[in-house]
Order: sequence, then structure tokens, then C-alpha cells
Amino acid sequence: VFSFFLDLIILHYLTIKIKYFLPIYANLYLIFIFLCYFSLFFKGGINAVPKGQYEACQVLGMKKSQAFVNVAMPQIYKNILPPMSNEIITLVKDTSIARVIGLPELLFRANSIRSITANIWPMFGTGIFYLVFVGILSIVFAQLEKRTNRYR
Repeated sequence: VFSFFLDLIILHYLTIKIKYFLPIYANLYLIFIFLCYFSLFFKGGINAVPKGQYEACQVLGMKKSQAFVNVAMPQIYKNILPPMSNEIITLVKDTSIARVIGLPELLFRANSIRSITANIWPMFGTGIFYLVFVGILSIVFAQLEKRTNRYR
């Protein structure tokens, strides 16, 4: 989280003259960082499939594309689902860190309303929203992981 925080502050000071593009840069930064993580997950998932699986498909007369789609992809899916689910939940949580550079996201808006109305309920509601949203994501990913569990 500290690295993400530091990167956003650096991004803010590099783009201080073009304030109107700050949300675009912050969103692009989040997209690129998490795409890098996801590409590493896919690389690890592809490398986790033993070479013998591809050789067995070749002996059975499958094309490389058929072997990848029918044999390798289910194994890759099993291998990358847990880390990807963690990163997606982290992405939801990290969007609230973008408020340190003044990016008006959900928590920033709730804090603005709280300071204007002197009422804590907007912050409470935002916390409940994050809790429910991350809870739903956790349940969905837990069900997906349970469905792909190889030790059922």
C-alpha cells in the first residue's frame, strides 16, 4: 500500500499543472499496475502446466490451440483464481487511497459531505458500502475457488 501511496503522490506532483487530467492519470495508473500483476499471474499459471500435458495432447492428435483451450486453460484458471481474486479486492480497497491526491472518489465525497453538514452518517454509509461490496466480492470468489477445488 505504501508503494501505491507514494506512486500516486509522485503522479500528482508530476501532473500538477494539468489538474483536469488527474482522474484519467490515476485511473490509468491503477489499470496499468493491476494489468502488470494479472500478466504475472497468467504467466505463472501457464508455466505451472506441466510440459507433459502438451505432449500428451500432441500424441492424442490435438492441435496446439485445442490443447491450450481444452487442457491447459482449466488448469491455468485453477492456478490463477486465488491471486486474481485477492488483487481485485485489493483494487477496490486501493481506489480509496486515491483521495490523498485530491481525486474525488467515494470516500472523498463522503468526507466533503461530512465536513459541510457536520454529520458522521455519510462516512458511516461509505464504510458500510465498502464492507458490503468487498464482502460480496469475497463470497463470489470463495464460491469460484470452491468450485475449482481439486480436493473435493
